[in-house]
Amino acid sequence: MCHVSTTSKWMQTRRSLLLELAALPGELDLLQWQRRLADAIIRAENPPSDVDRFEAKRHRQLLRVIADGLVHWLLPDHTIRSLSRHPGRPASLSAQGADFDFVFGQAAALASLGYIPIVTDLTTLIGVGDIVGWNPDGVVVLECKNRPAPAQEAKTGRLARQRRRGEQVETYLTTSRIDEGDVMRQAVTLSLPSPDWDAVADLLTRCDASPSGTAAYSLGPADTLVAATSQSTPEQFMEVLPDGDKAAQMAVVFYSELIDGASYRLMAPSSYPISGEQRFRLLEGELQLVRIADVGCLAAEFDHDGAAVAMVPERSAGRLDLRIDVEGGEFTKVTHQLAEFALWMPVPMAALRQTLIGFAHELLRDRASGAERFDGIGLAPGDNFKYMTVYRPD
Repeated sequence: MCHVSTTSKWMQTRRSLLLELAALPGELDLLQWQRRLADAIIRAENPPSDVDRFEAKRHRQLLRVIADGLVHWLLPDHTIRSLSRHPGRPASLSAQGADFDFVFGQAAALASLGYIPIVTDLTTLIGVGDIVGWNPDGVVVLECKNRPAPAQEAKTGRLARQRRRGEQVETYLTTSRIDEGDVMRQAVTLSLPSPDWDAVADLLTRCDASPSGTAAYSLGPADTLVAATSQSTPEQFMEVLPDGDKAAQMAVVFYSELIDGASYRLMAPSSYPISGEQRFRLLEGELQLVRIADVGCLAAEFDHDGAAVAMVPERSAGRLDLRIDVEGGEFTKVTHQLAEFALWMPVPMAALRQTLIGFAHELLRDRASGAERFDGIGLAPGDNFKYMTVYRPD
């Protein structure tokens, strides 16, 4: 009889769940899919004694990364960012017992109202609420308490802190601004370049068909995305790089790092809208995507109402920022969360450069108007967002 190891079964579980998710939109019952994923996490929380604990922890992490694909598919990055501002350690699902079953019961009730529910403990991206419900009209976040409602709201303790966080997110997303005491946080609209996902899928297909197990996709001068199989050699990798990719400010990033470090804007490769098999192989490291780009191409000099403006890349502490100078003096900075977008996502550096030049013009027009910062640009439209706490009926 052939013995199949636990780790091999776990890999097959990940593959099955990812292939099902990648088949969207389809007839997949997303709540049942999440239940199967949750059960897989629970089993890995109590693995057989002969299974390495690191392997079990890694399996649980990869399952949650798979669920991140559902988050990116449904929610705008601005909403994900707001719901991820309070990260914590992954919750133990088996320790929650009946409380976790209560969460799934409320998710089913939300689904009956026309929402697609996301159980947040199954993801790495969301730190507010137990369920995020999405439909075309808006988003609702539920905090689920498997007990009767108290006679009055708690003013202190964990429940009060949860409620304050949820209410702050609701205020920010519905009004696009919130006073955080020492800073006024405001949301403005900025449309970032979109990846050519068909080109990424084609790159991975060409990589598989190549005798060297490597292939390259040019995003512009000194800007290349390379795909490689786990069997390819460094020499084979270097052979597919164009001769021009030797600029002074070249950066090399491995997209596999986003498997453990995805964010609201930077997707893990397993969340890309490409074939399920390609997503699975990227998740498992059988395929790799590596970006080699000249970050110096983000530099720009332009004129705004007669004033000389320069956009200057700055690298420090492993981060890339952009300084915007007006007539030789610093005006503002574009943080790494924006400046690195084109490095960690498969979009051309040149496209991000043009987007940020346009944004700099908007900022400068706003300053010239004499209005409070960002008021001239206009706040982003408010979202239809609700935060609620749900208790068990008596």
